[in-house]
Amino acid sequence: MEPCKSGNHVGLLSDSGCPGIADPGNDIVLLAHMRNIEVKPVIGTSSIIMAMMSSGLNGQSFSFNGYLPIKEKQLIDKIRFYEIKSKKENQTQIFIETPYRNKKLLSKLIKTLSPKTMLCVASNINLHNQLIITKEVFLWKKTKIDINKQPTIFIFNY
Repeated sequence: MEPCKSGNHVGLLSDSGCPGIADPGNDIVLLAHMRNIEVKPVIGTSSIIMAMMSSGLNGQSFSFNGYLPIKEKQLIDKIRFYEIKSKKENQTQIFIETPYRNKKLLSKLIKTLSPKTMLCVASNINLHNQLIITKEVFLWKKTKIDINKQPTIFIFNY
């Protein structure tokens, strides 16, 4: 924070999102606020919002839920919880996962969600190998994609 206190402008970047949104950048931003350092967001967008924009799912009501639990039972329970919430409130649910656990999460979503639930997988947004696919879960069971170790956003709506 010393360069900021000395009057220097400092930027905070994130590798596949937006500082403070599914990213530990909020710790630095909070520290700046606590030290009375002016914080200015730079115009731009997050991969989370870009995935939502390009999913085709309900953008009038959506919830970013961050990371789901790692342990299998808790993971399945949370997926079911958010699907019920999606159905009840017509609210799109958005998740992010670490790249090395993407395949596991996709597999659990496909096995746990109702066959007619719409699921979007958005990976490597704005890169040459971008992948953004939305379809019903029963169709995902027949789809093969490689998202292993790729930054990916998962979105569903019942």
